[in-house]
Amino acid sequence: MSGLRFGTAAKLYSDARGQALPAQLDLLNMWVPSLIIEELPSDGSTKTEAEYIDRVFRIRAVNYRGSFYAGPSRRVSQITGRLIGTANGNQEKERRTAFLIQKHLAEVLTTDFETTASLQENVLLHIEQLKEEERERFYGFILAYIEEQLEERERKQEYELLCEPFPMDREVFEGILYNAVYQLVKQTDQSVANSFLWLLLGGLLRNEAGRVLRMFDSSFVPIQRQTSENGTLRDRLMYLIEPECYESFYEGDDLDKRFPGIEWFCDRCGDHLNEQEGFTDEAPVWICRNCGYENRIDADVIFASREDYHNQIRPLGEDALQRAVSERKNRKR
Repeated sequence: MSGLRFGTAAKLYSDARGQALPAQLDLLNMWVPSLIIEELPSDGSTKTEAEYIDRVFRIRAVNYRGSFYAGPSRRVSQITGRLIGTANGNQEKERRTAFLIQKHLAEVLTTDFETTASLQENVLLHIEQLKEEERERFYGFILAYIEEQLEERERKQEYELLCEPFPMDREVFEGILYNAVYQLVKQTDQSVANSFLWLLLGGLLRNEAGRVLRMFDSSFVPIQRQTSENGTLRDRLMYLIEPECYESFYEGDDLDKRFPGIEWFCDRCGDHLNEQEGFTDEAPVWICRNCGYENRIDADVIFASREDYHNQIRPLGEDALQRAVSERKNRKR
């Protein structure tokens, strides 16, 4: 396997522990438990054929002595192979089924934030099982893997990328790698878990990971969601026509800040101000430590979406921000 795939990412952990990569069904259940594989009662046989259930977007399989078995089901093997990144045949039905599972998972992750939190906890538990030398190897493997993905992507022409069996949009690919590195360099168990989870989800969801990127920051804290980005088509169109009829709402937890959940970037060089030493949103201005530009830190320069920022239209404003934060506080009580 090559490229950003669920299987290649998961293998980093197995390699760090010196273990063989689990079988497909076990591997999916290991890192995204209960989201794809649903356990059937064991009948004492490993020949019971696994099946895909359309209504719930899950694969039902027998768990015998701690391992899942697909039995003779070629279809299930093709579906899981496409999800993990090992199947590249011409079975269009299985390819479409894998896409529907990806789409469903993205929907779950962007509507039920507890699911994402449980995935973080699951990955962290696995990382906490690593011995010290295994953790060092794991960290090095992730870093080398990211560098390998970057180099492979840079070598290929756009046409080659589009012709791959598992194509991935450049914007989604770059967002996954950026978030993975952003977390990895912090070198805590939780940040390494976050980094690894971005790679796993990127490889599993492929282009559907773009929805997750829009909903979470690099540590999987939910960020402000916008109707213009996440609503129905009618909502998105009406937002453009009558933006005053829509209110944004805040999903973050850093409610003690002056501007909770807001990421600040230099208007000249684009550097991430929140990460600069000493940064505080209590200051009226912040001089970028990268280029020296003086940036205003004010509600009037906060925009509801990236699109609005690039077009310099409809800044959020102090009143709208405070209403969103107040609503968030009320929901947390």
